[in-house]
Amino acid sequence: MKNLGPSLMRSEDQTPHIFVNVSLALFGLFAPMATFLLAVSPLNNEIRIAGLAAVAVVYAVVCVWSFSKLREANRSERNPARADTDSLLDSQLDSLDDAKYFFGSSLKSGDMFRLVSSGVAEIFPHRSAILFLADRDKDVLRISEVGGDDLSGLTGTEIATDAGLSGLAFLSGEPEIDIDMALTRSVPTIEIPSAVKASAAVPLIHEGATFGVLQMLLADPPEDADNARLILDSIGVRISPLFLGAISFERSLSNAMTDHLTSLPNERSFFMVLENQLAESQRFRDERPLTVLAIDIKGFDELNQRFGHASGDKVLQFVAEKLRTELRKMDFLARSVNDEFLIILPTAIDETAQEIVTRINEAFNQLAYTVDEAQQFYIRLNFGSATFWRDGETAKQLMQHAHLKKQQSKSEEQDNVIWFPKEYVN
Repeated sequence: MKNLGPSLMRSEDQTPHIFVNVSLALFGLFAPMATFLLAVSPLNNEIRIAGLAAVAVVYAVVCVWSFSKLREANRSERNPARADTDSLLDSQLDSLDDAKYFFGSSLKSGDMFRLVSSGVAEIFPHRSAILFLADRDKDVLRISEVGGDDLSGLTGTEIATDAGLSGLAFLSGEPEIDIDMALTRSVPTIEIPSAVKASAAVPLIHEGATFGVLQMLLADPPEDADNARLILDSIGVRISPLFLGAISFERSLSNAMTDHLTSLPNERSFFMVLENQLAESQRFRDERPLTVLAIDIKGFDELNQRFGHASGDKVLQFVAEKLRTELRKMDFLARSVNDEFLIILPTAIDETAQEIVTRINEAFNQLAYTVDEAQQFYIRLNFGSATFWRDGETAKQLMQHAHLKKQQSKSEEQDNVIWFPKEYVN
């Protein structure tokens, strides 16, 4: 890795010292003169005392200002590399600031990760990068994003918050560099390519708390580790708000599109996906059939009255999980309102949809829902389906037909109440 130190150095600048010293000298001459003139003036004592107090206050303010300016100038002289590091970052990370200005907090974590990795690579060259985000509930760091073909398959991997180089950066809250890869390779669940010779980790911090770590894998160790840490520290300050904004946006988007009780997509998500699927079916009408299902629970109101709404919520969660396990991977399940669930079945004609309905019914017939040690019952469902082109061409038409079919199925059923077997004692 190239040495960035010389490019960050600058000649010593005495301008702040000269300006401060001249200011102090001028006011040092003005203060005694003002004091003398006030003392010999014919003004009454109250005015003279007020004038002398004002001169003293102004002189104190000038002294405090001068002291702060001199201290700031001395700090820059003692650490010119840090001052120039920030200056270099300001110019080379303009693309990140532009992205923040144009996109605000509307980029997801993956998009922000790719944008940040590209910008950071211009300042701190690296082969690949890994974004760890903290899961406080599980006390782990989870790989959220990876950049680089040699790291494919690592997304979702979890490590302890004290494991490896990233764990060290997470706990210390400071940039860490692994020159010999000993710490990095000590994590058995993350296989690092042999071509990687060094690693660096930058903690992502908000209000004093570390919420993630950006780890970079390097082709060569940095020539100046101290200077590299200065650069990494400045990078961390700049990119932490970007990742925090992306995470917040992703969470708010997820909350807006998710049913909190069942963790399924909500009705808004369902119609967004349905519109996209319909666009594909309209383009490839013969090759891309599509069927939607509308489902609700028989006698759900009776269930709530008999067992209470808390049990009703648990039944909804039970049904959601069971439906999810009986669908194909390509199918899309969402919860609508009350006890209704909606399903999109891509590539499914009516016959395929009926096979799926039969499989769902058989699954619920084989598994009773347990209320407590003394009571259980079997859940029965009402179904309504609609197939693209035959029953409608728009989302509204399809859902109207599916709801109509579901209502018809209720009227055809003689027993429209949940069947309760005899109570039993465990």
